[in-house]
Amino acid sequence: MSFCRLSRAAGIALLLEGCALTSLQTPTITPQTVELTDAGLDQQQFRVQIHVQNPNDRPLPIKSVSCTLQVEGVDVGKGKSTEPFTVPAHGEADFDMIVSTNFAATVPGLLRQIIAGGQLPRYQFSGWVNPDITLIPPIPFSKSGQLGTP
Repeated sequence: MSFCRLSRAAGIALLLEGCALTSLQTPTITPQTVELTDAGLDQQQFRVQIHVQNPNDRPLPIKSVSCTLQVEGVDVGKGKSTEPFTVPAHGEADFDMIVSTNFAATVPGLLRQIIAGGQLPRYQFSGWVNPDITLIPPIPFSKSGQLGTP
């Protein structure tokens, strides 16, 4: 087989592998525990333990995860993972994420929304999982509900 044909065959194999990899299903991302690690007047930091379920038939190496947390439509925090990790095929893993907030800036708007709503506040936890796999773009995730309910 000539070098040119071999190169083409390798390129086609790589393309087919890339196409197969792009069919990854979105992992389930669930916040588990929240611990205050630093409290200042202008910024607070929380360590949030996140649980990840991988529905795919291959391990999912994660380079990073970033997220935002909104309560009643008000941005209350942003976070990112502290180090890379791998979720086994059809498996689960927990990792820690640091979420930074500024209650002084967000509390007034948040209180107005909660009082106007008259019920348990709604939250939106969303972000991106950045797989450490060539040709795979970041995978979005989102979870929403009411605070104080499972």
